[in-house]
Amino acid sequence: MARGAIKLAALATLARQARDYARNNPDSVSATIARIESTVGRKVGPKYAAHVGKGGDAVRSGLGIPAPTSTGTSPEPPGGTPPPPPPSNG
Repeated sequence: MARGAIKLAALATLARQARDYARNNPDSVSATIARIESTVGRKVGPKYAAHVGKGGDAVRSGLGIPAPTSTGTSPEPPGGTPPPPPPSNG
């Protein structure tokens, strides 16, 4: 029982340190999350793109950093949900 409490305390400390680092370096952390989203998105394909984006947003939210702003020419749709990908032909 004591080992479990020690492990839980260690994990809580690591989570706090990760949040503190993310809050002090939000651009770097957000860029890293974006690279991970891109890599995962390429692996799973467009079918799960919305899920990958929501996962990245959840990580950012959990770390207490803002979601990246859209720099493209098209504005983000209301509600922050990207449009569904076009159907695949094969």
